[in-house]
Parts: sequence; structure tokens; C-alpha cells
Amino acid sequence: MILLFSNIISILLAKSSGIDSGIMYLILAIVFPFLLILVLLSLKNNVVRFFRKRYISIIYGRYSHQFLTFFRENDLVTPYNGCIKDGITWHFIVFYRKIRNSQEFQTSTAIDYGEIPFMTNCKNLFKIKGNPDCIDVDTINDIKFLVVGYNETLQGLKMKSMYYFLNDQFILGELNFSNLLHVKPANLVGQISSKYLNGNPVEEDVFYIKDTSGNQLNYENNGFSVSIKYLSNGNKDINLILSGLFGMGDNTVENKIKALRNKELLDRL
Repeated sequence: MILLFSNIISILLAKSSGIDSGIMYLILAIVFPFLLILVLLSLKNNVVRFFRKRYISIIYGRYSHQFLTFFRENDLVTPYNGCIKDGITWHFIVFYRKIRNSQEFQTSTAIDYGEIPFMTNCKNLFKIKGNPDCIDVDTINDIKFLVVGYNETLQGLKMKSMYYFLNDQFILGELNFSNLLHVKPANLVGQISSKYLNGNPVEEDVFYIKDTSGNQLNYENNGFSVSIKYLSNGNKDINLILSGLFGMGDNTVENKIKALRNKELLDRL
């Protein structure tokens, strides 16, 4: 639009030699405001987006659910790396629809996620861990999901440690080892068994452990990566939300799951 405006002015000036100067100024006085309005209208959306983005970043923070949702709603490229390819809800569903042929164990040891206690909010996580290396958001039935991740090492093994929030409360942690060439799954299983199962052998690629408070651990080796998830059972309101979403066959979630399955298969090809 600005280029068009510049071309029109150039044309008028080029032809002004044969036109009375008073008439020329009159033409410019009429044309200039009209073109200026067109330029302002074309820039309006960008200006509004810019100030709205600034407002959201100041009020809620640059790593907030509101800030990242802004980019999704406006079809803009997010400034951050994504943590996962298959969607946030996919990482919850394994606890509500158990994977077939998996083992289940009970433990008297409390299941936790390291130094970060369940029900921590995002701001406290950032104070402890610093700015994340990746971040994702999703919203289902007005329920806000957010996951932030950090690239870390565990006993010399590279991994991604992720923290899943529902309405700004940390309820699910996940350790993901994506490079199986340098990971010995048997060693990871042995460490889990030593902590929660008194060292008893576990031979399956998929298993669950539940503690006396209802917190759960899910281990899964799918041949592409190893994932260890830790789900909190400490908040009744959140438990009702999750069971309502994943335990009752919500159509919105079902459709998301089907889409995510297809996307995951395509990503592997």
C-alpha cells in the first residue's frame, strides 16, 4: 500500500509540468488524505496486534498461556521451540486408558517429580529452573494446558524434563529420552524399580506404579524413545476435570486423539 501511494505521487509529480500549480495542489490535497486512510487501515491490524502482544506480555508474562495463545489465535509463528509433537493431552490419556499388556504395581514410596513439588505454579517453576528451553499450550473446553521443558542430563544421558500445568498448577512431570542409541532402557527400569519396587525385576516395556496417595508413574519404551511420566492425584478438583475429559469419552478429546495419532505416524515416516 505504501509503495502504491509512492507510485501515485510520482506519477502526479511527473505530469505536473503541464498542469497549473493550483490545480496540482488541489489534487494532492484530495488524494493524499484518501491514500493515507487506506494506508492506516492496512496497518491497523498489525498495530493492534503489536500493542495487544505487548500488553499481554507485560500483564501475564512472556511464558504465559495467554501470551502463547495469542500467537496461535492470530496464526503467528511462536518465538519459542515446541516441546512435543503429539499434543499435550496425549500425555495424560495413558493414565486413563491403560496401554494394553502393561504391568501394574503398587508402592509404599511416595511418587514425586524431583525438586519440583506437584501443584507448583509456573512462576515458582521459573524461579527455580529459570527460563525454559521449550513451551507449548493447548485449551480444551476452556481448560488451559501448558507444558514447559528443559534440556538436561541424567547420569550423563541427555533428556528432556517437562512440566505439565492445568490452569497454572503443575500436575504431570515427564522425562523423555529420545536417543535410544545412548540409552540403556534396562538401566532406567532398574533405577525405577530400586526406588519404588524394592529392586524387584520388571521386564515389560510398559508398566504403571501407583503409590498410597494415588499418584502414578508410567514407563513406556515404544522403540523410538523412552518416556517416564509422573501424575499427581493430590487435587480433587483437578482430578474431576481430568476424569471428565479423559475418562468419559469426551468427543472433543476423542477427535484430538485421532488427529494426534495420525500426526504421530506421519512424523515417524
